[in-house]
Amino acid sequence: MKLGMPALVEYTSINELVELCLKLKLDFIELNMNLPYNFIENINPSKLKKITQDKGIEFTMHMPDDADIGTFYESVREGYVKLFSDTIDWAERAGIKLLNMHIIEGAKMTLPDRKVYIYDQYSEEFTNNFIKSIKTLSQKAEEKNVILSIENSSNFGKLFIQKTLDESITHPNIKLTWDTGHDAVSSFTDRKYLMENEKSIAHMHIHDCLHKKDHQVLFEGELDIMELMNFAEQKDIMALVEVKTAEALEKSIFALREKMKQNY
Repeated sequence: MKLGMPALVEYTSINELVELCLKLKLDFIELNMNLPYNFIENINPSKLKKITQDKGIEFTMHMPDDADIGTFYESVREGYVKLFSDTIDWAERAGIKLLNMHIIEGAKMTLPDRKVYIYDQYSEEFTNNFIKSIKTLSQKAEEKNVILSIENSSNFGKLFIQKTLDESITHPNIKLTWDTGHDAVSSFTDRKYLMENEKSIAHMHIHDCLHKKDHQVLFEGELDIMELMNFAEQKDIMALVEVKTAEALEKSIFALREKMKQNY
């Protein structure tokens, strides 16, 4: 199992991330395309490859949260597919083996008695669009030896999402990310689907959750963190400690290592 940290909004450079990663003796950094200093056009991939060679730090990439490859707007869908495709090419040059992504549940209409998700109402169109994108990206990812891993964002309990995921993970190099905090926010409906497709889990985002507030410091919430860590270790997958400040990250890693000492 490899343990990693996310790119931080309080930082503005890769060098700052590397410095903290070395200080905490972690294995990898998840870059994040929501942050301009992590845009692929702003990072020379050969620089990342050299960091990996010289410092032993690997990298993954989190695609933009709003990248909706199932959108009904064909020109927008094609634009996102191009962004993903360009990122896969960039990742190969950078030595990056995993890109993390979301499946977007889309707009919803609030009626007097319920909420209607438009992608649910038009689920066949949504699934067709998403799978059209996945087929293209799966082929590219397989050629470049990169995994595309779809993260739960408190939406894996929705049937139209499950139907789309079921088909997606039949394609080469398409896997699942288990985000533990998002899972807790979903009242663990995400977990039910993930456990039914355990063989497809290739990555984990581990953070605590307290009263439906996720991205909390490890061991300061309601989750059994060691049980989650044991799962990652048994699967031998990369586990990201996804707390979003340097201070919270240092506290989390310190607490985790103290717990691990007690268990051995």
